[in-house]
Amino acid sequence: MNLRELLPFLGQLPEPLQDIALNLVMVAIAALLILLLRWLLTAILLRPLRVLARRSQSQLDDLLLDEIVSPLRVAVAGFALIFTVNLFNFGAEIQQIAETFGRTLVIGAVFYAIIKVFGVVSLRPAAFQQITGMTIPERLLPFLNTVVRYLIIALGAIFVLQELNFDVAALIASLGVVGIGISLASQDTVGNIFGFAAIVSDDPFKVGDYIKAPAVTGIVERVGLRSTRVRQLDQALVTVPNNLLTNAIVLNWSRMEKRRLSFTLTFTYGTTSGQLREVVSEIRALLRDTEEIDPESVIAHFVDFSASSLDVLVVCQALQADWRKFTALKESIYLEIMEIVERLGIEFAFPSQSLYIESTPASREVDDGPTQAERRPSVGGALEEGS
Repeated sequence: MNLRELLPFLGQLPEPLQDIALNLVMVAIAALLILLLRWLLTAILLRPLRVLARRSQSQLDDLLLDEIVSPLRVAVAGFALIFTVNLFNFGAEIQQIAETFGRTLVIGAVFYAIIKVFGVVSLRPAAFQQITGMTIPERLLPFLNTVVRYLIIALGAIFVLQELNFDVAALIASLGVVGIGISLASQDTVGNIFGFAAIVSDDPFKVGDYIKAPAVTGIVERVGLRSTRVRQLDQALVTVPNNLLTNAIVLNWSRMEKRRLSFTLTFTYGTTSGQLREVVSEIRALLRDTEEIDPESVIAHFVDFSASSLDVLVVCQALQADWRKFTALKESIYLEIMEIVERLGIEFAFPSQSLYIESTPASREVDDGPTQAERRPSVGGALEEGS
């Protein structure tokens, strides 16, 4: 299109000003045309989509439509720019720059739309399992969503740089060298981040669990991207790097389904065999009739003749993982066992020793009893008189 023929007033200007005025008019017309095309294309594309979204009962399409409005306007601006520079004769150099910039806008708008759409749909456990057949932990979603978002941004940056005629391969190679140095300097941080992913995916513990590890013992209060916070029993808050927990043996007391109850009862040697049989039988029946005790795990037997007692071993599994409820159950069982022992007239033994003397020293008369020199000890430990 030759604007000199459409604008006769240009010929009345001095020769140097004619080219300047012509370029200004072309730029103004191009800007107005870009705005007009952007408005028309956006209205043409968005109006039917909005109508379809209103007819749908789902809110997802409305959210997606709201998110793609901005990327769509950027893409339309890029198309309008390419169309305008091809409509007017701006010169080869300006046309090439404008077309490159327009294509860059279109590519950037595409990846911008992908990021916006991903922000709406993102990774969800149900959708991810339906597509891949794999289960993803809920707590891992923010981490994975962030990683995917940055991958999309990196891929979009590569396409834009290629469009701008950058040597992407050389740039990636140089970034790889820099990345090696950064990774060496931040290997602990990277290890902690992957440790967070391992903790969330393997799920060895969660917030509120009571754990025991070589580094710390206490209740987990927070699992962060870099570290895990554990509250010890003395109420001190310990921050442990995630990589230490992922590489350590962690004992999770909160995941117990049962607790082992084991103790030994000691009775005096004055207990008869009948009493011992009866007390063992009643203890066994007591445990099997207790609702919170696994009846298949009950063991109660007379197991040993100790130095000062007759020992009865009692072992069972309590169906109570909570520590406070478990201790209350122990108290109840112990008191009932004491009632059984008291009712049967049996006594509990305690560590003791009995001293047996074979003989005692003979009575010494005041006047003519043996002197100290005339005494000598006997084999049994008693003193006998000398001849």
